[in-house]
Amino acid sequence: MKTVPMIRTRKTYEEVTEYLRELIVSGGYMPGEQLPSLRELKDMLGVSQSTIREALSSLKTMGLIIIKQGEGTFVTQYNPEELLSAFEAIRPVTRQDIISLLEVRKIIESGTAKLAAERRTDGELLEIEKALSCMKQALENGELGHEADWKFHYAVARASHNHVLESVMLSISETMETALRTSRMKLYTRRGNPEALYQEHVGIYEAIRAQNVNKAEEAMLYHLVGVEKKMLS
Repeated sequence: MKTVPMIRTRKTYEEVTEYLRELIVSGGYMPGEQLPSLRELKDMLGVSQSTIREALSSLKTMGLIIIKQGEGTFVTQYNPEELLSAFEAIRPVTRQDIISLLEVRKIIESGTAKLAAERRTDGELLEIEKALSCMKQALENGELGHEADWKFHYAVARASHNHVLESVMLSISETMETALRTSRMKLYTRRGNPEALYQEHVGIYEAIRAQNVNKAEEAMLYHLVGVEKKMLS
C-alpha cells in the first residue's frame, strides 16, 4: 500500500489528478501496475467516488492509465518525451496562465523534494549544499543569485533519482525563464526577498539532509507558495 496524504473533500478533481499523475511519473506506480480500486482510492484520499472517477478519466485522456472493464485500472507504458512535449507548447500570456504554470511547479517540486530526502546520496547532498553556499555568497555580495537558486532546485531534482522529474524540472524552468523574466527579476530585487528566499532554501536543505521526507515536501511547498505570492503581487 502506498503512503499518501489525505486530500480534503473541498479539493477538486484536478488536484487529485495532479497528485496521481505525479505519483505515476515519479515511479510510485510503475507501467503495468494496477492502481487501487475506486473504493480504495476514495478511502485513501478522502474524496468522493465521483471525484476519483473524474480524476481517472483525466489520467486516461493523458494516456497514463488504461481502464480494463472487470479487471481494474492499470498504468500504461507512457512515453516521457510525449509527457515533456506538453510543456514545450506552453507560452504563458495571461495572469491565469502564469498561475497555472506556478501551480504545476508546486506540485512537481514538492514531490521531487520528498523523493530527494528519501533517495539522496552524500554526493548529491553535497551538490545541494554547494548551490546553497553560492546563494549565500551572492547574498553577501549584493548579487541577484538567481543562477544559484536554479542550481539548487536542479540539484534537488537530480537527487530524486527520477530522470523524468529531472527533465520536467528543466522544461518548466526554461519556460518560466522565458515567459516570466521581468517577474523573476522583481523577485530578487525587492527589499528583504533575497534573505527570505535564502532561509527558505536552508530549510529545504536541512530537511533533505535529515532525510525527513514530509518536512522536505512541506518546506519546498511553503517556499514555492511564497514565490508565487511575491511574483504575482
